[in-house]
Amino acid sequence: MFPLSLLSPEWLTDTGHIAKEIEIFDFIVIGGGNAGLAVASRLSENPSVTVAVLEAGPNVEHLPEVYIPGLIGTGESFTTLNWAYRTTPQEYLGGRQLTVGAGKALGGGTVSAFPASIIKKEQYDAWGALNNNDPNWTWDSLLPYFKKSESFTPPNDDQLANGARYQPEFHGFSDEGRVKTGFPNYFYPQSKMWREASGFLPSPDLSNGDPQGTVGVSPNTIDAQNNTRCSSVCAYYTPFMHRPNFHVMTNVSVTRIIWEDVPPSSPLQPGAPNSPLKAAGVEFRNVNGQLQRLYVAKEVILSAGAIGSPKILELSGVGNATILRSAGVDTVLELPTVGENLADHVHGWANAFTNASQQQNLWYKNRTGLLSSVPRSLGIAAASDIFTAPQMTSVVREAQINLKYYAQLFSNGNEKLAKGIEEQHKIALDLWEKDRSAPLELNVEPGYAGPQSFTDRPRRKYTSINAVLFGPLSRGRTHITSSDPFHPAAVDPAYYAHPLDLITHVKGIQLARKMLRAPPLNTIYQGEFEPGAEKVSDQDVEGWTKDVAASDNHVVGSLAMMPQDLGGVVDTKMRVYGIKNVRVVDASIIPFPLSAHLVRFFSGISRNITQRISIQISTIYMIGERVSLAFVCYSLN
Repeated sequence: MFPLSLLSPEWLTDTGHIAKEIEIFDFIVIGGGNAGLAVASRLSENPSVTVAVLEAGPNVEHLPEVYIPGLIGTGESFTTLNWAYRTTPQEYLGGRQLTVGAGKALGGGTVSAFPASIIKKEQYDAWGALNNNDPNWTWDSLLPYFKKSESFTPPNDDQLANGARYQPEFHGFSDEGRVKTGFPNYFYPQSKMWREASGFLPSPDLSNGDPQGTVGVSPNTIDAQNNTRCSSVCAYYTPFMHRPNFHVMTNVSVTRIIWEDVPPSSPLQPGAPNSPLKAAGVEFRNVNGQLQRLYVAKEVILSAGAIGSPKILELSGVGNATILRSAGVDTVLELPTVGENLADHVHGWANAFTNASQQQNLWYKNRTGLLSSVPRSLGIAAASDIFTAPQMTSVVREAQINLKYYAQLFSNGNEKLAKGIEEQHKIALDLWEKDRSAPLELNVEPGYAGPQSFTDRPRRKYTSINAVLFGPLSRGRTHITSSDPFHPAAVDPAYYAHPLDLITHVKGIQLARKMLRAPPLNTIYQGEFEPGAEKVSDQDVEGWTKDVAASDNHVVGSLAMMPQDLGGVVDTKMRVYGIKNVRVVDASIIPFPLSAHLVRFFSGISRNITQRISIQISTIYMIGERVSLAFVCYSLN
């Protein structure tokens, strides 16, 4: 059985009709991605509130590349359905401009994302520690919400025989869990061979919060009943689209948030007597290009991603007054770290020619074969897997000596943010010293993965290992350069700006090269293609990596959840400092890069939000003014 959306495409939202009939909503969610749809759907479970979702892209659940597992990343996924943000020339990549991908469709990145593993428990706890030891941001407090959000299908005997493993205490099995997860029903021989060649220990469950130094078959966001992918549309919209209080508007572009009673004089300051600012509604252009407004009774939830969300705040007059002035935007609220602290995972490769056989597509016939899965066996390397003990001591010591220098360098002149980045780096380097930093992911691709196009590379069979830098210390920024909402923001992730990032990534690629030649992968090894046998030393690989490294499309941090005296933009309840009724629910609030894919993470955090928000909906009225109870928002895009 196919998803309902595939059988009935007529349900796509008529944005003009919705906007004319309904002008005021209790909640307006800007962005219909992973987190935005999850929060909106859960809010709409209460029939007494109305929820509107404004999404820039279309609904594409009917496209084969969205619901057939093995077609992920093909077709429109990385073309018309991709924001494809271009970076500024990257100083440490020889001036290259990279592309940062983000889903431009209902469902956001879930239309082209798949793995469903969870982050290391120490990183959740570090997040809480950075935020004044907030107990709501710990592994123990968040795990129950991950379980509640998930409907997990345990592996069958064949999947177990091919390496799938799970521990039931880390999964949810109830029908109440919206995100369907499970294992594929086809496994490539190279994947099993690589797990043996990796040298990592078999993981009892990649979602158990302790994946470092282990390898396993990654669970995926997949409906095991019909072996189709389950995006956030499948999980959070299609089954509930007929709710009268749940309105999703596609192909609309938000231009700004509208404020209530903005004084004509100096911009507001967070914490000043005349704050907080209050959102009155949202302005957008509909599918026909007409400018329209929706008004909000309770809250605006910003969920447009780590590049889109700061852009909307800046277009709305919230940010660094100097940057806003140069872009031609009047400052309403001075919040100078909006758009700062940006970070991204960095993608690299090693690949080799192979004589491994390949199988024809059996998916359409019986949901098996090549297209039934994305072959994701993955492992998380420890720092000690790539550095000797003396090397690790040396690189960590050097980073500690230069702690303040790089914090200042990355802060864009903001002293509070410099303190915040310094605290982030202290936490990261403490994990390095304990050998718990989980700085790299390696995963095998039974085919070609690398920087060359199909037309440029030899017509050969390949085995590839993706080496992803998970824990960069570099921090950049993203800002508007124009008041035109359709003008792209400047995006500068500052790849490799911290020297520990580059040497760690190089060491990871070197480890991947060794794996390709290790037993039993050596039995199908027919010579290295990239980086190339002539590149032997770390210095050789460093030069090649600077020429080819790419974004792993996991940007975070641009509206960081940190205390305001550390340069934070949102508090631990996801409220934007200085604004009464705007919260951010996407990857921009993650203060530092996390060692995982974020699909399941968002869904679990969103479940927490809506449990808390149900308290808020029981609004308290004091002195004639609506006072919303605080709810803890835990979600990201």
